[in-house]
Amino acid sequence: MEVVAVKKAILAVSFGTTYDPAREEAIEALEKDWQEAFPDYRLCRAFTSSIVRQKLAGRGIEAPGVSQVLEQLAKDGYTHIWIQPTHLIPGEEYDRLQAEAARWKERFTFLKVGEPLLLDEEDYDTVVGLMQERFWPGEREVCIFMGHGTYHQANRVYEKIEKRLEKESRGRFFMATVEGIPSLEEILDRLEKHPAIEKIILVPFMLVAGEHAMHDMAGEEAGSWKNRCRERGYKVDCVLHGMGAWPEIRRLYQRKCRKCLSGIFYGISVGPGAGGSLTLDGADCIRRCDVLAVPRTGMDHTIALSIVRKAGARIGEMFGSSGEDFMGLDEKELLYLDILMTRDKTKRGQVYEGLAEKIASCLQAGKNVGMIVLGDVSVYATVSYLTAPLKRRGYAVKLLPGVSSFCACAAALGRSLTVMSSPLHILPAGYEGWKEGLGLPGSKVVMKSGKHLLETKRLLQEAGLYERAAMVKDCGMDTEEICWSLDEDTERASYFTTILVPADDSEAEMDKGQE
Repeated sequence: MEVVAVKKAILAVSFGTTYDPAREEAIEALEKDWQEAFPDYRLCRAFTSSIVRQKLAGRGIEAPGVSQVLEQLAKDGYTHIWIQPTHLIPGEEYDRLQAEAARWKERFTFLKVGEPLLLDEEDYDTVVGLMQERFWPGEREVCIFMGHGTYHQANRVYEKIEKRLEKESRGRFFMATVEGIPSLEEILDRLEKHPAIEKIILVPFMLVAGEHAMHDMAGEEAGSWKNRCRERGYKVDCVLHGMGAWPEIRRLYQRKCRKCLSGIFYGISVGPGAGGSLTLDGADCIRRCDVLAVPRTGMDHTIALSIVRKAGARIGEMFGSSGEDFMGLDEKELLYLDILMTRDKTKRGQVYEGLAEKIASCLQAGKNVGMIVLGDVSVYATVSYLTAPLKRRGYAVKLLPGVSSFCACAAALGRSLTVMSSPLHILPAGYEGWKEGLGLPGSKVVMKSGKHLLETKRLLQEAGLYERAAMVKDCGMDTEEICWSLDEDTERASYFTTILVPADDSEAEMDKGQE
């Protein structure tokens, strides 16, 4: 069997510009940063604007399009392609890039498109902070950023930034667009309510200071932003450098490129019990991940992995040989995560930072890592301590929901967790202040009851809730115990002990009548 050598390339995709200084200080500076940061990849360039490409070609400057570069990379035997755009927003240009890239996926072993600069809420916070830090105006001055604008739904990016700027700077910063909203006139009309303002600083909110910055913003034509502001009586200064010239913005783009090159970290809910609660999405994600991260609290204490193996066996039983090893567990790379169960925040933080570093080493190698989690990833799950440190390192994190243990317990009891508009309270037994929650109106779920079972029963009796409470141990496992009454308890200790208390006595009686 012929072994195909892995050849990797990064394709840097920009709209492009015909202004040489703007291209050099923004696009070429970005590409130089990426080449230095990722020397193991061949770096290529593509411009999406056909007009820019034609003008540059007429001047003897090579400026290929995306498909042209991908065609050449395929001919040269490249197998893995990462396309990182320099777009600011997920607008029309970004949509077209994704569509064009999709047509080439079959030609390569791997092809992935990275994110634009502004996508997540964290991106907005960071960029707005940099805008304010770099261009904070003096007394009697305001700063107006010029965005391109679009009739695409992505125009909301400019509106969001405008609202954040106005809120956080108390009227010192504004965002306006050449096309779309908010317009320059809208901003100037609002400034009329502040007669103390004497000067406006105009700054391009664009990667390069190209045609729009040079003509629409700072041009000598009557309709330029500079002259429209002067007509209103303001002094005007124009900044003629694109955002790609800001080193701090280039560092953000480098993080985006690293994120594109890296694997994705998945938190995968496996549910409780014997594997029957693993979702189709969860099973498919496990199958696709290169590395399976397995939490354990002892050398052999890997309950989540045993659940996944049982789920794999059930898939095999259901679908025969075609599903026998659907998730590929026997060949899967396993990464064991030794979890420290402690309430000491300092020790816990140190442990999870170390585990995050182990996971990050896999992600940095381009591997997708799936961490299997008992129950649901959003309820007292260890994965919650890893998402933050991984995000801080610039890695993508995705969580797959599943069946929570208390929902499975309620189903085992044949009981609803809620009734009409009555609230539901989730209480972790043994934690400071939890017993006050027993007095809240509505239904209660008492989790993590195993080590505190006797104390929990005593508190339930004091609160008058003992008689209506039910309990499940080891839900869905071979050792499952269902106690419709706490008096039925065998007093066998189990970490996986959950107590359910319905909203009132009438509901408890109704449930017992259905047993």
